[in-house]
Amino acid sequence: MNNKFLFGVATASHQNEGNNYLNNWWDWEVKKKLEKSGIACNSFQEYEADIDLVKNLGCNAYRFSIEWSRIYLDEDRIDEEAIGVYKKMVNYCLKNNIEPIITLHHFTRPLWFDTNFGGLHNKVIIHHFSKYVETVCKEFGKNVRYWITFNEPMLECVHGYLRGTRPPGKKGDFENMYFAIENIIDAHCAAYAIIKGYNQMAMVSISKNMVDFEKQYRYDLIKSNVEDQIIENYNYFILDAFYKGVLRFGIEMFGLGSIKIREDKSWIGKLDFLGVNHYNVGYILISYNLKKPIDVRLKLKNSIYHKNAMKWDIKPESMRCILDGLRARYGKIKIMITESGSAERKSRVESNNFQKEIIDTHFRSVIEYQKNNHTILGYMYWTLMDNFEWEDGYKPKFGLYTMFYKNGKRVCHLKDSGEHYKEAIKNAKKVTYT
Repeated sequence: MNNKFLFGVATASHQNEGNNYLNNWWDWEVKKKLEKSGIACNSFQEYEADIDLVKNLGCNAYRFSIEWSRIYLDEDRIDEEAIGVYKKMVNYCLKNNIEPIITLHHFTRPLWFDTNFGGLHNKVIIHHFSKYVETVCKEFGKNVRYWITFNEPMLECVHGYLRGTRPPGKKGDFENMYFAIENIIDAHCAAYAIIKGYNQMAMVSISKNMVDFEKQYRYDLIKSNVEDQIIENYNYFILDAFYKGVLRFGIEMFGLGSIKIREDKSWIGKLDFLGVNHYNVGYILISYNLKKPIDVRLKLKNSIYHKNAMKWDIKPESMRCILDGLRARYGKIKIMITESGSAERKSRVESNNFQKEIIDTHFRSVIEYQKNNHTILGYMYWTLMDNFEWEDGYKPKFGLYTMFYKNGKRVCHLKDSGEHYKEAIKNAKKVTYT
């Protein structure tokens, strides 16, 4: 199975498992009076049913995350029963010829960590994350080939340290954001060594959110320069650490600002492939009014693109643009699309047009790229079933299956988009398998 293209879906623990009351996101929901995740999809109890749904799609891979807070109840107390559940999940995947792709940190941490240490900007994250990874690897590290250490670290830090919309809720804190990114890179490298120690054949990466930014200021050199710096910071500065050994962060604007640089050649080679999450295009609006000089948007009112339920602009060729940009910057690296999908306005079985559009454009772009360049390991659609979407609650419907509760029991129905993906996988297997 390992030498074949991986067709799959992706989920995350807090969004699917339910009752993750020991982590920092559950606490955030309460403090910020957000819609509560509650029982979610009850996947911690119904993981076998989830994997059966994955298999029904014709997938041979399933990306899911482990909830750190379930395993470490405090700094030193381990819940063996929770570890046993994740071990069963891995084994049930393998029993059904489905490659488990495990994410170790998908936006959530134990509440005790953030309470005691503040968040990712505290260097102690490296020690505690390493303990957690060691514990997981002892149990089933030899049985898992594909690992994602951190999901979308740049997006998490932008929301957590600049916008203040996610834990730890800081605004405009560039310094601690830099420390958080630096710690994530070092924690990843520590985890990389641990995972390899249990399985030399393991493939380890991060999942990096990539946005296809459309240039707005080709004829204003000052604004164009700032625009380029923001694109570099968001899309590439973490990746440059792993591929070039240089972490360069910061923006110089109108003679203001500063750049932080750290060089560490030991970072190079610590990605066995690159996990890419891609959904949309982005626009950087720059003003000479220093009260609000920069505004980053995922839509423009008068754009030519369709807008999904999140009101994001969906550009058909954006996946190909992302892949071409990575190839131009880093050469022929191995890539796995670890997330790609779209949201609908209603949880309905019929007429999931935006999801079909992603399958028809992004998914097929990946298959064509794989055929021609042989660098794509797999494609994970986001997501398996309608689930909890962080601060947006249950309104966005990203699932290939609709999910609801009837008389206290979970019910899942395959949507039209799920049938569409199922057929797309069936046809793609004919050209990607050898």
